[in-house]
Amino acid sequence: MNIINTNVLTSNQYHDAKSLVQLCKQADGSRGISFLEPETNYIREYPCFFMMYEGETLVSFASVFIPDENTCEIYGDTLPSARGKGYFNRILKMIKEKNKDFNIDKTYMVNDPTCIVGTRAMEAIGARLESSDYLMRYNNELKPEPKHILTLSIEKEGDNEKYISMKDGVEVGHCYVEYTRETAFIFDFFICEKHRGKGYGTETLLLLLEHLLKHGCNKILLHVNNANKAAHKMYYHHGFIHDEQLDYWRL
Repeated sequence: MNIINTNVLTSNQYHDAKSLVQLCKQADGSRGISFLEPETNYIREYPCFFMMYEGETLVSFASVFIPDENTCEIYGDTLPSARGKGYFNRILKMIKEKNKDFNIDKTYMVNDPTCIVGTRAMEAIGARLESSDYLMRYNNELKPEPKHILTLSIEKEGDNEKYISMKDGVEVGHCYVEYTRETAFIFDFFICEKHRGKGYGTETLLLLLEHLLKHGCNKILLHVNNANKAAHKMYYHHGFIHDEQLDYWRL
C-alpha cells in the first residue's frame, strides 16, 4: 500500500479521485459528494488530500475542508471491493495526527444521508451526528407577496450583489446573492439585532424573491443549518423546499 498526502493533485490523481467518487456513487446510490477545491481552505498549507493506492489502483481517498482555524470536515470514499479491510481507518488515523500538527480540535465526517453505507460507517467509528445542512430551492410556482413596508437597495460587491433592506433610510438587514447563469444563490442573510422580531426578515426575503423572479432567475437556492431553526422555519414557510442534505458527524 502506498499513501500519498498532498494539497495539490496531479491531473492523474484528480482523475483517479473523481473516478473513485463516481464508482462509490453508483454502488451506494448516493449523490457522490466530495471536496476538491484546496484553494478555499482556511489553512492553505494543510495537505488536504489523502490517497491510498494498491498498485496503480486508488482504493481509498479522503479530502479535508478547513473552514476555520479550529475545524476540519472530512469527505471520504473507499472502493466497494476494498471495504472492510481497514483502509479508511488508516487514513483517518493520519488525518487525526495531521490535525494535531495544525492545532485543529474539531473534526467532522461529512455524509450524504442517502448513503446508508456511509451512515453505518459513521456509527461504527463512534461518530455522533451533530447537525445537518440543507440546500433549499424556492418553488417558483409560488408568488411572493411582500407588504412593501421596506425598500430594497442593491450594491455590487465583486462578482456578487448585496441586497440591503431599508426602513426610513436606515438599514434593517442585508444578504448577498451569487449568480450563475439563471441561478441565484442567497447567502449571509442577516437582520440587525434591534430590528428582529418585527417581521422584517420575512419582508426582506419576500422583497428579494420578488426582485429575483422579475429579473428572470429560474432557480433560487440557499443553504441553512438545522440548528438555525428560526431561519429554516421562515424559508420553509415561504416556499423553499429541501433539495439536498449533508450530515455532519463529530469525531
